[in-house]
Amino acid sequence: MTLRPQSVAAALLTGLATATVPMAAAHAAPDANACVPTVSASVNEELTERFGTYGDTAGRWTGADSAYSVPLPDGSTAWLYSDTFMGEVDENGGRPLDSPFLHNSIIVDDGGDLTTVTGGTEAAPASLVKVAGADESQNWYWFGDGTVEGDTLQVMLLEFVKTGTGVFDFAFTGNAVASFDTDDMSLTSVTELPESDVNWGSAIYEDPRDGYTYVFGVEDDQAQKYAHLARVETGSLTTADWEYFNAGEWQDDPTGTSRILEGVSNEFSVSRYQGKFTLVTGDATEALSAKIVAYRSDDLEGPYTDKTVLYTTPETGGNVFTYNAKAHPQLGGDGRLLVTYNVNSFVGDDLYADARLYRPRYIDVDVQFPNRRR
Repeated sequence: MTLRPQSVAAALLTGLATATVPMAAAHAAPDANACVPTVSASVNEELTERFGTYGDTAGRWTGADSAYSVPLPDGSTAWLYSDTFMGEVDENGGRPLDSPFLHNSIIVDDGGDLTTVTGGTEAAPASLVKVAGADESQNWYWFGDGTVEGDTLQVMLLEFVKTGTGVFDFAFTGNAVASFDTDDMSLTSVTELPESDVNWGSAIYEDPRDGYTYVFGVEDDQAQKYAHLARVETGSLTTADWEYFNAGEWQDDPTGTSRILEGVSNEFSVSRYQGKFTLVTGDATEALSAKIVAYRSDDLEGPYTDKTVLYTTPETGGNVFTYNAKAHPQLGGDGRLLVTYNVNSFVGDDLYADARLYRPRYIDVDVQFPNRRR
């Protein structure tokens, strides 16, 4: 099984954890003279029950990672997943060893009615999007964030290739965009993006004030991960030229982008929350961290500062690790942020012994920032 966070964790465990403290840790601490934010968090019981019951009883989707959410035109929500287990959960709460395993899938949540969308057939499900002509055991797509343009769901794709025989032997090789018809979630096209070392699609933010869709990406250097930023005219993700943020300016070279924050996970979120742009991520300034943190900025381009711990994942420890936390602002309420994170194990057998282990978690977070503005 090839799960992106495991490559990072393996590297950390083999020595990279001794790297120098990332720059974000140095400049993102709250001002000593500022008021300290107050944070409360609790499990979102409704979504935990909804997806837990579905995974245990539907005979389709039994768990996945990633978990981006995109509101669809009809009011439903598309949940975008990367590595996905299909099949049934047995009477002992485990997965059969022959459970189908896909690299990407979608669940449409229509007011609590869940429908899993995959490629292939119901009897023989396959990844929704495959690299054309490739053996998926050697070359595959994982999903990034998504957005809707008219009646089309656009989903960022990250292409990976197997580089050896080990479970962690794979590498990022390119970016693309998958287009789906929102009426039936059928795949209509795959559009390749310009060559870049940045994994684009870690987060998407549409700014109604200037008419741009901002796409965040990650420069993944194993122990250190750096956020980058690009933009394109809203409604034109695959048809207009992108611009890339570099040293305070927007330019057209996809290979010349600046690092805007160090210490992010491969997946995160950026939203407007209490008057500032708020980036929610797993804390990648620490090896195998259990912390979910937020950074704040007056501008999308940063600087992102005032690092605040939102939650510490209780599952982390032993073989189990957590990763890729992100907020879903359209699903929050009363000033709260809905935050998800993924749970995994370094021991593959654990994922078969307990089907509930490898599923997203859902928490509600309320942060009272000083001088807060809605």
